Amino acid sequence: MDGEIDYAKYDESELVDMFSRTDPRWAPVNYARLKELLIERGYIVRNGGLGPGSAVPSAEKLQSLIGSARPIECKVSFGRTAGLFRWFEPSHNDFDFADTGTLVADGIYLRLFGRRAGLPGLFGSLFERKVQLNWRGIVDVESDENVVHFAYHTADTSDRTITLWFPDRSAAERLATALPKERTAGFRPQLKVHADFGRNLIAQSPKTPVTVVLVAINALVFIAMGIGSAGWFNPNPVAQIAWGSNFGPYTTDGEWWRLFTSLFIHFGVVHLLFNMWALAIFGPLVERLFGSLNYLCIYLFSGVTGSLASLSWHPEVNAAGASGAILGILGALLAAQLRGGESFPSNIVRPLRNTTLVFLGWTMYAGFTSKGIDNAAHLGGLTAGFLIGLAAARPITGASSYSRSDLRRLIQMAPAGAVLLAGGFYFAQRASASMAGEGLYWRTVHWVAVGEPATNRKYNAALAAAKTDKNFVALAKSLENDVLPFWRDASDRLSAIDLSPDSPDLTTLNLLQDMSDRRVHGYEIFADGLRKNDSEEIGNAIKELKHVDQMGKQGRGAPQ
Repeated sequence: MDGEIDYAKYDESELVDMFSRTDPRWAPVNYARLKELLIERGYIVRNGGLGPGSAVPSAEKLQSLIGSARPIECKVSFGRTAGLFRWFEPSHNDFDFADTGTLVADGIYLRLFGRRAGLPGLFGSLFERKVQLNWRGIVDVESDENVVHFAYHTADTSDRTITLWFPDRSAAERLATALPKERTAGFRPQLKVHADFGRNLIAQSPKTPVTVVLVAINALVFIAMGIGSAGWFNPNPVAQIAWGSNFGPYTTDGEWWRLFTSLFIHFGVVHLLFNMWALAIFGPLVERLFGSLNYLCIYLFSGVTGSLASLSWHPEVNAAGASGAILGILGALLAAQLRGGESFPSNIVRPLRNTTLVFLGWTMYAGFTSKGIDNAAHLGGLTAGFLIGLAAARPITGASSYSRSDLRRLIQMAPAGAVLLAGGFYFAQRASASMAGEGLYWRTVHWVAVGEPATNRKYNAALAAAKTDKNFVALAKSLENDVLPFWRDASDRLSAIDLSPDSPDLTTLNLLQDMSDRRVHGYEIFADGLRKNDSEEIGNAIKELKHVDQMGKQGRGAPQ
C-alpha cells in the first residue's frame, strides 16, 4: 500500500531505481518520501514523473528526472604495479585500461578516464581512454577493503569485468554502496580471494630489484656498445663478437662464457626495446611469485640453456639477446599457474595469458619469417624456465622473508638445471663437431689465434734457455714436442676446410694454409739442423720462419 514501505533498508542506488519507477498519481506518499530521501542525499529532483505502466526508463529519461549534485569522483588504479614498470604493464581488465585514472559516478552513468594499455605499454600511455557505462548494466558488484570489482552486461556484447583500486577504503565503500546489486545466474564471489592473493604477493615481495637491475644492465651495455661503434640500429657483427655475443665457432672452441655475456647484448635498439618491454611486463610478477633469488636463477639458467639450444641447432650462427631468458620466465609463469591451479586468480591469469600469447606468437612468427631471429634459443629458454619453474614454484603466503621451504625449492632447482646444462653442452659439442664451411673456417681461425701465442711462448722460452746453457739438442727436442705438433695440427685443420669459390674468406684461408705449411717446414729443418749442428740448415730455417712472420705483418694473416 502507498506509504507502507520502509525505505530505510534500501541503499542509494535502489532508492534511485524505485523513484524512477514510482508514479506520483498512484503512490503520492511513496513518491514524496522517495523524493525527500534523495534530496537528503544530495540529489536534485526535478518535477515530473513517469506515466502509468511505463517500462524501466532509459538513462536519458532518468537523467531528466534525477540529476546528482553529489557525484562520486576520485582517482583509481587499474593495476597493482607501482614505480617505473606501471608504464609498461598490460591491461588487467576487459576495458583496456592500465596504470591510474579517474572515476566519475552519478547514479546514471559510471565514467572511467585513464591510459590505454598498449604494445608496447609505453606507447599505449600516450593515448587516453574514456569509457561510459550505463548504471543499469553494472552487475555482480564486489568490494573488499579498498578494491571494487564488477561486471558490465549489455545485450550485444559478452560481459566484461574490471577491478578498481581506490586510494582509501571509504571511497571504495561509497562506490560499492551506490552501485546496483543485481547478481547474474553464474555469479560466484571471488574478489576477496583475488584481493588477498594480490596483497600477499606484494607483501611477500614488496620490491622487484632483480628486474630493475636486469633492465638497467641491458640498457647500459647497449649504450656502451653503441658508443664503442657496435651500431645503434645496424649492428656491427665484428664488434658484437668482440663484446661477447654467442658466436658458435668461438663459443664451442672454449669461450663458453659467451653463453652468459650474450644475454646482455642486443642487435640494435629495436631488439633491445622489444626485449626490455617484455621483461618489464612479465618480470615483476614472476619475481614476486618465485622470489628474487629464485627468479634470477630461472632467468640465467633459461638464458644459458637457450644459448646452448641455439648452438645445438645452428652452431655457426652469431646470436645474442635476452629473449631466451625472457621466454624462460614466461615458462616459469606458466608453471606457477599450473602448480597454483584455481588459487591463481583469473583476473591475473586472463590478461597475462593474452599478453603472453601475443608476445609468444609474435616472437615465434618473427623467428620463422625473418632471418637472424633465433627460435631455437626461444624454445630452449621456454622449456628450461617451465621445468625449473615447476620445481621452484612456492605458495603465496605473504611472508616477506625466505623460509626453509624457499631454500629447499632453490636446492631442488640445482639438479634440473644441471641436467639441462649437461644436455645442452652435449648437443652443442656434437653439433660443433659437424661444423663445415664458413663455420668451420671461423672455428679453426679462432683455434689458431688462441693457440699460437701459447706455442710462441714455449718456443721463446726454449730458445732463451738454449742461448743460456748452449744445449741446442734440448731446443730441438722442445721444437719437436711443443711447437711442431701445434702447427702440424693447424695445417691439417686448415686443409680440411672447404669454402665455396665465391667466399670472401677463401683468400685468407689459402694464405693461412700456406703460412702453416711454411711454419711446419721451417721448424722441421730448424730441429734437424740443431741435432746435426748444421749452421746452413739452421740459417735456412730461420730465414723461412722470418718470411712467414713478415707475411703476417703485412696484414694478410688470420683475423684475431
